[in-house]
Amino acid sequence: MEAKKKDSLSSTSKIWKFIKEDHKFENWLLFVLSLVLLVLSVYILLAGIGDAKEASVDAFADQYFDISQSGWGIFNKPWKVITISSVIIVVSVASLVYSIWPVCKPTFKELKFVTWTDKKTLFINSVTVIAFIAFLTVLFYVLDFALVPLAKLVFGD
Repeated sequence: MEAKKKDSLSSTSKIWKFIKEDHKFENWLLFVLSLVLLVLSVYILLAGIGDAKEASVDAFADQYFDISQSGWGIFNKPWKVITISSVIIVVSVASLVYSIWPVCKPTFKELKFVTWTDKKTLFINSVTVIAFIAFLTVLFYVLDFALVPLAKLVFGD
């Protein structure tokens, strides 16, 4: 009995060790598959909403993802299609977050070392940037106002 318990604990710890390790190829594959699953489930959701409203919400989804005609019992009602596709959307978003997490994790560690400016410096820098953008906006407006009639004179209407 004790050997079985140790064996199950070691296999569980091996699984957790595998999950905690960084597997770049698997993360990219999970990312791509999650995106594909997300897009497909959104199209199925649109088709389900279209069936629920008795009108086509999205012609592409209605034409290619009319899942209510598949013959499967779980897709015979619009509310079932909407529920299942919503669950799939939640799972695919969770998979996207899980696949991106190893990339983002070092960023949070680096944010601990960031020194933030005080309010006065932040305000001065913000006003400087906004003033510069306003200056460039006026400059381009004046140049456009002056050069368009010149271009019309040179090149005609």
